[in-house]
Amino acid sequence: MEVPILKQGEFLIATIQAALSDADLEHLRMALIQRVVRFRSRAVIVDVTAMDVMDSFASRTLKEIAQMIRLRGAETVIVGIALRVISPRFAYVTMLRAISELARNIVTYAKRGEITLSALAESGRRGIRIVASDQGPGIADIRQALRDGFSTSGSFGLGLPGVRRLMDEFEISSASGQGTTVMVKKWRQERPEK
Repeated sequence: MEVPILKQGEFLIATIQAALSDADLEHLRMALIQRVVRFRSRAVIVDVTAMDVMDSFASRTLKEIAQMIRLRGAETVIVGIALRVISPRFAYVTMLRAISELARNIVTYAKRGEITLSALAESGRRGIRIVASDQGPGIADIRQALRDGFSTSGSFGLGLPGVRRLMDEFEISSASGQGTTVMVKKWRQERPEK
């Protein structure tokens, strides 16, 4: 199934309207990259709202699309992702990526700290809370640290903006010379009964 790709000014819009095979996803990747180059697009919007399931291959392909498009000077925005369509393994990997980034920040900036995980059950919802804390130098400008692409270490990691995007809830507190605490929550999306 070919995914329609619409050109709207400097933007491309790809709307996935049904489940795609691996070959369909590969075709989408090539078609988007070719059109970004041909039209010198500034951004690509990929709408995945209609996807019933997003397996690890689909999520990896979407990530590769975003990376390849960025190398060509454009940005990618993926809209319509609901946790109910993500495979349990992908949700697990997502949390591990957030934990890994928080741990990297502790090691890089504070040298020591801790990360605690706890189960959540609130208002009939289940999830996990992750708290990363340290007694390091703190963050002088939290607003700047939450800006995409900002890094004081020169890394290409997710950074705090990436952690914020991966999780459902995000809070940060920091004071110069007193350390930083980041609290995030990820809620499990229950699959509707069939």
